[in-house]
Amino acid sequence: MSSLNLRKDEGILLIRLGAVGDVIRTLPALSVLRQSFPEARLGWVVEPGSRPLLPAPPWLDEIFVFPRGAFQSGWSLGSLEKIQARLRDFVSRLRGFHAGLSIDFQGSAKSALVGRFSGAKRRLGFDRTGSREASHLLNTLRVKPSSPYLNRIQKNLELLGPLQVSTFPLHFPFPPLPGSGKVSAFFASLGRGIPVALHPGTSDRQAHKRWPPENFGILAHLLAAEGYAPILTWGPGEESLAAEVLALSRGAAVIAPATSLCEMRELLLSCKLFVGADTGPMHLAWSQGVPVVALFGSTDPRINGPLGDRHRVLAPAWEDGPTPKRGDPDPIKRISPDTVMRASREILSSIPLPSSSMGSP
Repeated sequence: MSSLNLRKDEGILLIRLGAVGDVIRTLPALSVLRQSFPEARLGWVVEPGSRPLLPAPPWLDEIFVFPRGAFQSGWSLGSLEKIQARLRDFVSRLRGFHAGLSIDFQGSAKSALVGRFSGAKRRLGFDRTGSREASHLLNTLRVKPSSPYLNRIQKNLELLGPLQVSTFPLHFPFPPLPGSGKVSAFFASLGRGIPVALHPGTSDRQAHKRWPPENFGILAHLLAAEGYAPILTWGPGEESLAAEVLALSRGAAVIAPATSLCEMRELLLSCKLFVGADTGPMHLAWSQGVPVVALFGSTDPRINGPLGDRHRVLAPAWEDGPTPKRGDPDPIKRISPDTVMRASREILSSIPLPSSSMGSP
């Protein structure tokens, strides 16, 4: 398609509502936009859960939080009026941004409607092959992905093609970390051993991505036997799963404290390795430079895997036989604890064991 010329001060609205991993993988596109259009006003529409991942100026000028919670209360005449009021306020603030262009990285009906209600005359998004729910019909400018198997980061960058942006090194402009006393106190209490984060959980909706808890327990024991400190990280609703893995590890692991999303970032940065499935925390780890062993079952590692040669992607179901059916919980069970330990050892072998206290890196 033809190129899209932008004024230096153009208002550009990015739309990627959630979830955590998806927002993380859109940050490199934000970086490219800011470096390509340093004088532009950039805004982002996001859902509340992923809001802490977005940076302040100079990267973003405004952040608009989609009122998702407004739809989660019981339905009644009073609640309907409150929903309408919150949506009116949201749309009013969105239109006040005066976007000349919206960019829909999500490609869903909801995100396309946000672009439409923003008032942007030019709405850039994927064509029908790169979107769903007929959302492409609300775009005025459409990009066809070069392959259906593009990594999500590469797909997001391809969407910027009509803007004729320059090529920049991959960069994730996270906001600065607050420096949590909770996280530093936790690591100070651990004593010896190189910290390795093990994340057994996923959202309930994505439970098919979970590696069996007994496997995490075995892995924790194997890591501890070689002098590492396995730390069980967890998110909302996953504490009982972490406790189950702790018991299965025969006390070899330790459970991390409850953390906010920003504290989770800080905690992962203090680890030398992350082991987990295709989840937001996995993307949070590798995007900050923490090596990962990523465990894939029925989700496509080509699309959702980490980028770079520091990581190991274990996806045996994709290496032979028919393509796994998405949502099938069995393929990830083909990954053995010994296989994960070998991959972990490959990464950790270059890191010397500390002679005294562990401390943060």
